[in-house]
Amino acid sequence: MGGLARRAGYIRAFELRSASEAPALFVDAGNFLSDDKFIAGQLPPEVIAKNRWVVKAYGQFGQAAANLSYDDLPYAAELLKKDGYASRVDDMPFIKRITSANIIPDQAHEAPAPYVIKEIPLKRGKPGTLRIGIIGLTEGKPVSTTEKDAQIAGFTIVDPLQAAKRVLPELKKKADYIIALAYLPQDQANLLATQNPELDLVVGAHQLSLMGDPAHFNRATITYAYTQTKYLGEMRVYLKPDGSIENQANRYVALDDAIPDDPAAADVVAGAHNDFTAEQSKGAQQAAAAAPASNLLGAASSAYVGVDQCATCHAREFEIWKRTGHSHAMETLEKRSQQFDANCVKCHVVGYEKGGFQALYSTPQFANVQCESCHGPGRQHVDRPEKGYGFMSTPVGCVQCHTQANSPDFNFETYYPKIKH
Repeated sequence: MGGLARRAGYIRAFELRSASEAPALFVDAGNFLSDDKFIAGQLPPEVIAKNRWVVKAYGQFGQAAANLSYDDLPYAAELLKKDGYASRVDDMPFIKRITSANIIPDQAHEAPAPYVIKEIPLKRGKPGTLRIGIIGLTEGKPVSTTEKDAQIAGFTIVDPLQAAKRVLPELKKKADYIIALAYLPQDQANLLATQNPELDLVVGAHQLSLMGDPAHFNRATITYAYTQTKYLGEMRVYLKPDGSIENQANRYVALDDAIPDDPAAADVVAGAHNDFTAEQSKGAQQAAAAAPASNLLGAASSAYVGVDQCATCHAREFEIWKRTGHSHAMETLEKRSQQFDANCVKCHVVGYEKGGFQALYSTPQFANVQCESCHGPGRQHVDRPEKGYGFMSTPVGCVQCHTQANSPDFNFETYYPKIKH
């Protein structure tokens, strides 16, 4: 759900600036659903809740299409089950706009649409309607440097390049402009454009943080979506008076505070966060209650000791720390209903997945960015206090968490004096 409110806000502002004369098309190149903790064919309740909100929100805010990647299949398998399919489509019509030309279902599932067509009115130049065809393609799930898993959650992933050659001639008869949403590495995306002259645009995705210039093969322009939702890729298509393509220009829009949230989308995001945070909280409480005592970290069984232990000798440093944002880093996540999101938690606690913080219900003593978050585990230092413990190289240590993507406004010269001790 990250970035939805600002993406919707940007599109709304764009439409207002252009007096709705320049239509906007919203697409997703893949990996839009979470497969986090997909074990033994099951997703946990909080992940199911999150994915359900994503599908409903994409429908509510006018997403034209989304490509199925291999990571999307665990939840897509629930959406595409034949049993109850019609009622799910009634509840979430966007299911019909989830596309893949190279994912083949087993007998228990419906096939995703190999392509979708979106008609948009043209108000500039020659009036009329432009039929945009959108095809989805994905590679198999990499399991090694040379092997890929083609069997996932009741679906088979077949060769995407062969599927494109099979489907695109049919789509060309129905569309004026064709987009391929391709969850593929760059060399495969280049081959896709080279082998298929029907394509006008390839929007790729592959967990890449790229914002370079697009490539061009045949008539197609190839660009990649940024791996996080902090940037929105924008391809502007300029048409000649006769409707043919004059130019295609790509850029990346930072979804920062300069972009206003769309109020309706912000309400949806807040509701979604509350829903799956409640599921996460329930799951964390159940896990803590069911875990054997030997699995729970006590004060004496961790390599970390916690800030209260540090304060017994370092009172001045402790007082400085209390006045910093580090001391209430978890509160920042709680305000955003992100206190159970592992991608966020790891930079807001001590020793996450390293013998420190596990969950708020089991290890609250390691919440927030404490001394040991920067200086390392302190157990041995407490047992044998010696000089030399805790050296941290700055700003190298800081930017492990304060990355451009997570902290776009971070400036070491400005922020470091606030925590220096």
